[in-house]
Amino acid sequence: MILAILLTQWFGSVASVSPAQAGEKPDILFIAVDDLNDWVGHLGGHPQSKTPNIDRLVARGMSFRNAHCAAPACNPSRAALMSGMRPWETGIYTNGDPAQDVLKDVVTINRHFLANGYRTLGAGKIYHNFAAEGRKDGWTEWKGLFPSPRERDTNLTGMNKGHFDWGPLDAKLEEMGDYKLTDWAVNQLQTAPLEQPLFLAVGYVKPHLPWYVPREYFDRFPLSTIQIPSVLESDLSDVPSAGVKMATQGGDHAAVLKADQWKKGVQAYLATISFLDDQVGRLLDGLENSPRKNKTIVVWWTDHGWHLGEKQHWRKFSLWEESTRTSFAIAAPGVTNASARCDAPVDYTNLYPTLCELAGLEVPGHVKGLSLVNLLKDPNSDWDSIAVCSHGRGNHSARDSRYRYIRYADGSEELYDHANDPNEWTNIANDPSKRGIKAKLEQAFPTSETEALPTGDGKSNGRSRNRAANRDE
Repeated sequence: MILAILLTQWFGSVASVSPAQAGEKPDILFIAVDDLNDWVGHLGGHPQSKTPNIDRLVARGMSFRNAHCAAPACNPSRAALMSGMRPWETGIYTNGDPAQDVLKDVVTINRHFLANGYRTLGAGKIYHNFAAEGRKDGWTEWKGLFPSPRERDTNLTGMNKGHFDWGPLDAKLEEMGDYKLTDWAVNQLQTAPLEQPLFLAVGYVKPHLPWYVPREYFDRFPLSTIQIPSVLESDLSDVPSAGVKMATQGGDHAAVLKADQWKKGVQAYLATISFLDDQVGRLLDGLENSPRKNKTIVVWWTDHGWHLGEKQHWRKFSLWEESTRTSFAIAAPGVTNASARCDAPVDYTNLYPTLCELAGLEVPGHVKGLSLVNLLKDPNSDWDSIAVCSHGRGNHSARDSRYRYIRYADGSEELYDHANDPNEWTNIANDPSKRGIKAKLEQAFPTSETEALPTGDGKSNGRSRNRAANRDE
């Protein structure tokens, strides 16, 4: 198996590496967030979003304003980021693909840092499969999820679509899982042994569905003031059938309109983001009051974006800007400047080699992404790479500083010019003058792709687009 070969090659070379002394290695606070799009102050995705603490975190270092996930779903996005390998290399394309089996022999980020002397602590949601977190070869200690109050017995929105639901929760802040997670993380920052470098992974679950947070957060966003996203009613008219199928599968938007829940959904998402922001503030305060504050690299990443009605679509699971764009920042003492911004197109295969370079570790042989360290030092450094996002075998999106090019498995295409069309309302893929642009962008797509591995029922997902393959867990 190719992954086993890569592992053997890596272990064959690692013996000659002389790791830096523990005192020379930086600590790393590794913050992952589930289902948060660009509705944060530093990206300006929604005018009513209130994220002062997230913005405070990002202002510590470099904000990558044109950052994208490797896949617009939790499982493949996190698998790609943590392994440094793209979906077409691993076969992990959807939420239903067996990432735990595929990655069992791969030197992931946390395993690499553990092998190089780090105390690796993790809790919350880092990978998609919660049960896979506790492997002894990956963490010094894995805490797991912190439970929130039990989800409601009845659907609040009237749509009866499982946890695609939202509304205020009559619960104390201290009962929320992400609140407990923050308490745990702050305690680790303050009490973990200083003589050993720390890799602390904190995986926030919110704003993942259902959008149930204490009522006080809903009160911050009165329903009468809520602004829904800017949309074009005919937006799907120039989208090929493969893209339309991605957008309309499951009928979420039709259900939202029928139940008159669009404004309430936006309100609930903003409220849940505000709850998350408060926890980020508490975590930052804990870092700044800890003995590690001056030598800790802070990494902030969201696993993908989220639609709230744009292109008649909700959730992620698409190759458009709303699904692929993420909030991503790195603050590295002695490397980054405060409030720095970078507009170069980057994706999450760049993170693994970046962390290795910052920590003085060798990059494992299977990791092919480019390090971002030069951009961290100077956001205007030369950068010719293109951000690529994949959703299902054969479906890919390429994003450079100006254009987004999508090619589906059936060969159909979309092309958007963000300089003139930031909402991606006009598909110009059939414009003869854009052939050169498409040809350049498609060079970032794979020439061959791994088949999706069988799921637990023995069936291959392949190019599956069914709801089961992308279940929102």
